[in-house]
Amino acid sequence: MTWVSVARKDFTDARRSKGLWALIAVYVGLLALLVYAASSNPHSTMTNILQVLTLVGIFIIPIGALVVAYLAIAGERESGSIKFLLGLPNTRLDLVVGKFVGRSAVVILGLLLAVGIAAFEGLFMLDSIDFTVFAEFFLLFLYFGVTYVAIAVGLSSACASRSRAMVSSVGVFFIFNVLWTIPPISPSSALRFVAHDQLGIQLSPRIYEFVYLISPSYAFQRASGLVFSGGGVYNFRVLEHGAAIPFYLKKWFMLVILGAWLVVPLVLGYLSFERADLG
Repeated sequence: MTWVSVARKDFTDARRSKGLWALIAVYVGLLALLVYAASSNPHSTMTNILQVLTLVGIFIIPIGALVVAYLAIAGERESGSIKFLLGLPNTRLDLVVGKFVGRSAVVILGLLLAVGIAAFEGLFMLDSIDFTVFAEFFLLFLYFGVTYVAIAVGLSSACASRSRAMVSSVGVFFIFNVLWTIPPISPSSALRFVAHDQLGIQLSPRIYEFVYLISPSYAFQRASGLVFSGGGVYNFRVLEHGAAIPFYLKKWFMLVILGAWLVVPLVLGYLSFERADLG
């Protein structure tokens, strides 16, 4: 058995989960509702709906991905089944990679069904569908969803129990989707307080903007400008209008940030898992 077999088994087991079908129902219901609501305007297009989805998706997708993947390895460790999986010719790396691929396939399946049904509904209820924009957005949406799966599997690899994995996942969601946007306690505000108020260092607004865009959710929003001709739904919080934009704030660089969130948690989680005593 290799990581491919681990992924196949994990995906097969997940398909029987009521939680998976509940997640798919939420995705399908949300998109169907957006299409139905937009159809009241005779000039609504699928692109309009996708822009709205960029705003609400930063909450729905992370929750779904974290719920699907946070017990990927921590659940196996607590139940004791981890010894069976590693008793076969599997390495710990096989297990981490296989779990990531298997749980990613689950999230991709849910999103594929949701956007497929929404597209079918949109053919009859909306003014038009730009299939090029639709396809590009779907790929970006998948990238975003898989990024959060990687974060969840990385956390799960580093946690020895279900409770720790759950607390870690809730913490990640709270930090990057809630705390990140509260002005008095956001990382950008914290950095300004330390650098400017305490140390007397005047940092460029570009630095504060970059700190804000480190969040995978808001990096995704900024990256959506690559898809939508109007520039997407992200508006700079700190940077003045018309100011020069460095490469690390450009839309394409947001794909690099998302890629870092996809790779680094998996690597750190694997390194922690590799050193863990499973006895």
